[in-house]
Amino acid sequence: MALVGTKFEEVSIEEVQEELDRICNSPSFHRSEWSSKFLRYVCDLTLRGEASRINQYLIGSEVFHRGADYSTHEDSIVRRQAHALRQKLAAYYAQEGRGDPIHIELPVGQYVPVFQRQPQDAVVPAPSPEPAKRPRLTSTALASLAAVVLFFGGWVAGRRTVVVEVHPPVPPIAREIWGPWLDDPTDLIICVSNPMTATVKYQANPAPPDLAANRFPISGPEEGAFRSAFDLPPGGFLYANPSVANTKVGESMAVALLATFFTKAARPVRATESRLISWADFRTNDFILLGHNEANPWLDPLLRDYPFRLGQTDGQRLRYIINTSPAEGEASEYQVEHSPVGNQPTQEYALISMIPGLDPKRRLLLVNGLNTQATQMAADLLTLPDRLQQLYSRLIAISPSHKGAWYFQAVIRTEVRDKVPTTGAEIVALRVL
Repeated sequence: MALVGTKFEEVSIEEVQEELDRICNSPSFHRSEWSSKFLRYVCDLTLRGEASRINQYLIGSEVFHRGADYSTHEDSIVRRQAHALRQKLAAYYAQEGRGDPIHIELPVGQYVPVFQRQPQDAVVPAPSPEPAKRPRLTSTALASLAAVVLFFGGWVAGRRTVVVEVHPPVPPIAREIWGPWLDDPTDLIICVSNPMTATVKYQANPAPPDLAANRFPISGPEEGAFRSAFDLPPGGFLYANPSVANTKVGESMAVALLATFFTKAARPVRATESRLISWADFRTNDFILLGHNEANPWLDPLLRDYPFRLGQTDGQRLRYIINTSPAEGEASEYQVEHSPVGNQPTQEYALISMIPGLDPKRRLLLVNGLNTQATQMAADLLTLPDRLQQLYSRLIAISPSHKGAWYFQAVIRTEVRDKVPTTGAEIVALRVL
C-alpha cells in the first residue's frame, strides 16, 4: 500500500513499519525507551493519516503522560526529547542504519516524521529507442551536460540534506555505559558536598543580633588556646563561623563535565547541595552525588551494602576506600599516597558507584574522590569517549553477556603533581553488581 505525503518517492506503509522496527530494536535505541515511544507514536499517527493532529501538547500528554495542567510554554519536555530523538536518528543512520533503504527523519521545527527512500547507485536514464537518429555529442556538449547533471545532482542532494544540530549527539560508547540515564525526561540532579568547616573570627564588639544565629561564641579553655596560638590582644570576642556552602574546585569541574555531557543528550540537569536534600528526593529523581563522606552525609548509608565503601579520617589515617572482599591483586584499602620528601600527594583515588535508586525507576551515581582532584578525574572517566571505552572494555570483560542497565563499582587511581592530575584515571578494582 503506497503512503502519500512522503518526499521524493512514495514508500509503502509496510516498508516504514519495517524501518521503524529496525530503528527501535537497534543498539542505538534499545536503551532509549522515551525516544522509541516518541518515534513510534508520531509514526503511527502519520501512517494512519492523522499527521494533522500531531503537536507538542498531544505528544506531551500521550507519550510523556503530562497531566491536565500541562503547558507547552512552561514545560519543554517535548522540545527537549525531539532534539534528543533527532540526535539519535542521526547517530543511527551514521552507523548501523546507513544502508537502510528507507530513512525516517524528524525535521527541525516540526513533529511530523518524513519517510524517504534512499537513492540507489546512480543510473543514467536510457536514451530514446531510436539511437540512429540521435545527434552525436561533442566534447563541449558532454562537458555542458555534465555540468547540468552535477548542478541538479547537487540541488537534489541539498534538498535531501539532514540538518545537523549544533551539539553533536553523545557517542555510542556513552550509550553503552549510561543507557537509560540519557533518555529519562525528568530532571537529573547533581549534588555537591558541603564540607562542615568553620572560621574563627575575632571581633572587637559582640555580633549583631541578626548575625548571632550564624556565630557560635568561643569561651573557656578553647578561647585561651586560640588567643595564645594567634597572639590575640585581650578583650573582644571570638566566634566560630560555620562555612556550609564550600564546593571544591575538582567538584566544580566535575559538575561542568557532567552537565555538558547530559546537555548533549538533551537531559535536563539541576544542581543542589547535600545539605538541601532529603530521602524523599531520591525517590523522584536520578541523582549524582559528588565528594567524600566527611562532607556528604548521604554517602555512607547509600553504600552500606556494597563491596566498596568509604572510610573517614581516623587518628593518623586520612580518609580511604574500603574493599570488603579483595580479589587477587587488590588491596583491602586505598589511601592517598604521598612523597617521602615534602609529604605531597603523588597518587589519588576515587570510588565510582553506579547503583539502583531507592525507587526501582530511579538511579544513583556516586563519584567520590578522596581529594577533590580525584573527583574530577572520575568525571573524566565517565564522560570522555576514550575513557568510557576503557571502562566499557573492563565491564564487558567481566560480564560479556550483559543486557540492560549497568550497575557497578570502580576504584580508580591517578597520578598527581602539585595537586594537579597528570595522568588519566586507571581502574584498579571493579565489580559488576
